[in-house]
Amino acid sequence: MATSEAQQEGFTMPELEYLAQCEDVTIVPLHRMERLELVRGAVGPFRPPQKTQVPLWLAVMLKRANRCRIVAPAWLGADHLRALCREEDAPDALFTRLPPHYLEIAHALLAVAEDDLADAQAVRRLLQDLRETRQTKTREGLKLLNSLQLQMDNLSAAEINEIRPLFGRSFDMLRRLDALAATAADRAHRGSQLGPADDSQYADDADDDDFAYAR
Repeated sequence: MATSEAQQEGFTMPELEYLAQCEDVTIVPLHRMERLELVRGAVGPFRPPQKTQVPLWLAVMLKRANRCRIVAPAWLGADHLRALCREEDAPDALFTRLPPHYLEIAHALLAVAEDDLADAQAVRRLLQDLRETRQTKTREGLKLLNSLQLQMDNLSAAEINEIRPLFGRSFDMLRRLDALAATAADRAHRGSQLGPADDSQYADDADDDDFAYAR
């Protein structure tokens, strides 16, 4: 089944960032606050300096109001990112496992909580290196695309979104080409089956002509 135009185009980066807003992050509240009732459930109460998990959107809001400090996820540390870059660069290495919205979360935290990240400039640089390495591997993986599947595990939502337009159109084209090839092969097969029958019919007609001439 062909993919629709909307499916091929995917999401914009702001739309992906919106989807990532419900991911949990850890904060350290700077002020006492009571329990908050959210649609997804209650969070809190907030008692400094106890760490609390809240959705990303709430952490960003509290950080902007100077009511919390955001604790960087372990994978967003400079040392961890360096290790990930080494793993990604290894020959024949698979994609390393990262949170599905790691790029969106990193972008949000670097935008509002740079002061909460150790060595934020190194984190920015390493994230860019990591993304470029994974993009190169993704382009190599697209060369293995066939009409049945594309196997690339551990891609994030943003990385899948980047290849969605090319993948959708290429996948549809490969399926159409396979369908045309199958039709041509079927016609050739039926033609080969009809060939001997046609020759036999011609031979019978020739015998009938010879018999009529002899009479």
